[in-house]
Amino acid sequence: MSASEGLALFTPADLQNPKYSYLFLATPPPGTTGLGRRLNPETYYFACRWNYNDTPREFLKRALACVENPGNGRKADARPVDWGPNVATGRVADLSPGLAKALGLKTDDIVRITISALRATPVKPVKPAKRAKQAAPVTQPAAPTKPVIKQFVRSPNCSCRKVGTKIDKIVLHCTEGSLAGALAEFQKTDSRKVSAHYVIDRNGDIYQMVNDSDCANHCMGANAGSIGIEHVGSETDSLAPPQAAASGALIRWLLQEHQIPRTNIFGHDFTPGYCRPGGTSCPDKLFGPVHSQATIAAWVAANV
Repeated sequence: MSASEGLALFTPADLQNPKYSYLFLATPPPGTTGLGRRLNPETYYFACRWNYNDTPREFLKRALACVENPGNGRKADARPVDWGPNVATGRVADLSPGLAKALGLKTDDIVRITISALRATPVKPVKPAKRAKQAAPVTQPAAPTKPVIKQFVRSPNCSCRKVGTKIDKIVLHCTEGSLAGALAEFQKTDSRKVSAHYVIDRNGDIYQMVNDSDCANHCMGANAGSIGIEHVGSETDSLAPPQAAASGALIRWLLQEHQIPRTNIFGHDFTPGYCRPGGTSCPDKLFGPVHSQATIAAWVAANV
């Protein structure tokens, strides 16, 4: 890809759109001007040789695809970004380095890509004497797939949910420390006995520590019907782009898997039922500079 080459599905204006900006580096690499070279190699994206009559550009830009390595069963959500690779390569798709690594794929390995829906082709008006063409069939969007879990590090600090308890909310947290510190803390059996269902590292790796079917000890007073997601970062950090992408993918899957309303995604301090005296600063500034549920809602609207 040349230093000035653009992308088939995105324009420079998309750098300002929080729904797509995570795909790109904060600044262009030295000596480059094109969007193609500005893609963040750690985020999950891919290119295919699209037929725009079947999959129009605007549909592809909005779409999420399930990318699967049939050799090991790993799957991840990823965004289409470009047309390619060149026919001369003999390949039919190119994956970002981060996506290929997460799925355990190398160049020329076999990959399966499923776009979430097909768009019907409109029927053009015809003369009565001629038979009208049928529109292409429309399929229902495929359900989101669970993102790749790098490792299940089991925490002893959990309990069975009571029979009949519905999982009805997701709680977002900041670890206020390192990945190693969070994993170690959630395995301690001291007086705190804290845990979370998931921990997302800065590079987008997802660790699971408690089964969804069990209660984790992450939000005092609101553990019974919630899923807790910790994000590695300090009190002043924002989400790293691959971390935001991984979080969005995980949340989308959880919403579908447990039929949780989109309005029931909360920051720790703003969760209904949370009752720790004095509250908490969590999730700090990960999702925006203002400590409020409105900040969380705005991030969800742009990324989930």
